[in-house]
Amino acid sequence: MVKSMRHKYGDNSLILDELDYEILRALEEDCTLTYHEIAKRVNRSPWTIRHRIEVLKRRDVIKGCRAIIDYKSLDYSRVILFFNVPPENMERALDFMKSQKIVKDLMIISGDKRIAAIIVGRDLDSIRKFIMNNLTKFGIYNTELDVVIDDVK
Repeated sequence: MVKSMRHKYGDNSLILDELDYEILRALEEDCTLTYHEIAKRVNRSPWTIRHRIEVLKRRDVIKGCRAIIDYKSLDYSRVILFFNVPPENMERALDFMKSQKIVKDLMIISGDKRIAAIIVGRDLDSIRKFIMNNLTKFGIYNTELDVVIDDVK
C-alpha cells in the first residue's frame, strides 16, 4: 500500500510515496549515509535514491543535515528559552537569533509563549549574559528558561 501526502507549492503538488518515506527515515537515522547505502536498505538503485533526495531537497522537505552533538559530554549547558516578543520586533528578533551560533534551534510555537529557542553555551552564566545583553533589546517578555538535564531520545 502506498501512503501519500500532498504539499502545495504554487501550482505544483508534491506527492510523497513509501520510497520517499523510507529514504527520509534512513536519513533521520543517519544523515551521513551515501546514496549506495540507502539504495541497499530500500532495494533500489543509487541513481533513483539520488534523484529522490534531490527532489526532496528542492522542495524543502529535506532542509539540511547536521551532527547531533552531546553537549553534556563537552561540559556545555543547554537551555530552552520560551518567550514572547512585541509584534513590531518579531522579525528583527528572529533574524538576530537565527544568525547567532549559540542558538541551535528556533521555533515559533502555539501557546502563551510564542517562541522557543534552544541555546547552548559553555555554562549557564554565559547563556544568561547572552540573553541579557542581546535579547532584552527586542523587548522579550513572559520568559521561561528551562535547563536541559539529560537527553532521553
